Amino acid sequence: MTDSMQRRKRPKVPTSPWDILIASVEQAMERGQWEEAERLSLAALEEAETFDLEDKRLGINLELLSEIYYMLQNYQRGAPVVRRLLQIYIRVLGPDHIDTGTVTHNAAMLYHSWGKHEDAEPFYVQALRIKKNRLGRAHPQVMTLLGHYIQLLYQTNRVKEAEELKATAVAVASGKFTRSGQWKAMPAPVSPDEALYTKEMDTQPKA
Repeated sequence: MTDSMQRRKRPKVPTSPWDILIASVEQAMERGQWEEAERLSLAALEEAETFDLEDKRLGINLELLSEIYYMLQNYQRGAPVVRRLLQIYIRVLGPDHIDTGTVTHNAAMLYHSWGKHEDAEPFYVQALRIKKNRLGRAHPQVMTLLGHYIQLLYQTNRVKEAEELKATAVAVASGKFTRSGQWKAMPAPVSPDEALYTKEMDTQPKA
């Protein structure tokens, strides 16, 4: 797992039932005990469902649960969770917020790993739009996202589109709008051993 997508600002010593459960979820995830993490996360979600719709704890819970399902390769259960999380971000932060872009990318990766390429592509396109606008075309997050999308294009036999996008990415990264002939493969899109989330943001929906 990489840096936390949402800096979870909770008490160092859990005090509420929800805090205690979430602390246990994170411990189980760190140990790779995904089934136990799922059980605890679902119990925490029962608590979170009683909170206000815009309470940040609900988003935290959904984030963890969607990652758990991703690591379990239970994409059928993970998909509605990440979609619900995305709708929360769109409503609370707006459709063009950087955090919304990352959750959109996460949705794309989940569907990509599931083999549902037609469902994954619109999420990739939307995430690219948001992140390019917010971070710039040459930002590492954009390059990683672009690499995932390029691999999807190859997997759907759209080689010409993939090669053109690859050449553009090389040009942007080098600062030259020429074909360099030097291409380093982007990080492979999602595998069962990779965490779903890039988790680089510091902000989250306000309670």
